[in-house]
Amino acid sequence: MREIIRDKNPYLYRASGVNTCQEIVQRALQDYISASVENNFGAFFEAVARIFSGGVKPVGGGEVDLDVRKADVAFLYAMKSGSKGFNSSSYDKARRDLLSAERRLRQDKVRTEKRIAFAYGKRQETDKDGIIQLTSKAFWGEVSGDPLFYKKLLNACALLSPLYTADLQAPYDRLLEEAHSLFCEEDGINWDKVLKLVFGE
Repeated sequence: MREIIRDKNPYLYRASGVNTCQEIVQRALQDYISASVENNFGAFFEAVARIFSGGVKPVGGGEVDLDVRKADVAFLYAMKSGSKGFNSSSYDKARRDLLSAERRLRQDKVRTEKRIAFAYGKRQETDKDGIIQLTSKAFWGEVSGDPLFYKKLLNACALLSPLYTADLQAPYDRLLEEAHSLFCEEDGINWDKVLKLVFGE
């Protein structure tokens, strides 16, 4: 609990009406799990794309996550979970890795098509430097062959909810006990103690 609360915004918690020990532990645990799951979903999206496209993860491909062969063309994808946070430096890294993968394949006389693909989010499709940035709808349609795949994937994710919520009671109980020893008094929150944990005073 000490490590989790150090990285949280106490002002946001206070402003959003968190007042009891149970509320702050529930909120902190949920925030922590959401951040962890968000990171893991990148690997999940890659696995889904490989399964439905029949593609592979290139060896030594850097940010190139998927190589799908259609006839004599290798479609190379640098996958991103969402478009938020994708900036010029992210683009430059993906571009370098795609070009590096393309050079390796040219030695074997394999033609390539280069893509930067977003698993979700609204983004306009662009073509720059010979690299197409695909919208999430177009990406899932292209790798699956089904234009409605992005909707079906959302429905399939409902099956993951038991895994997402499994065994939360035990860590919640432990965190609640720790919170009582760190900054809770009876059922209330001693915000001065929270600030000391966050600011190190």
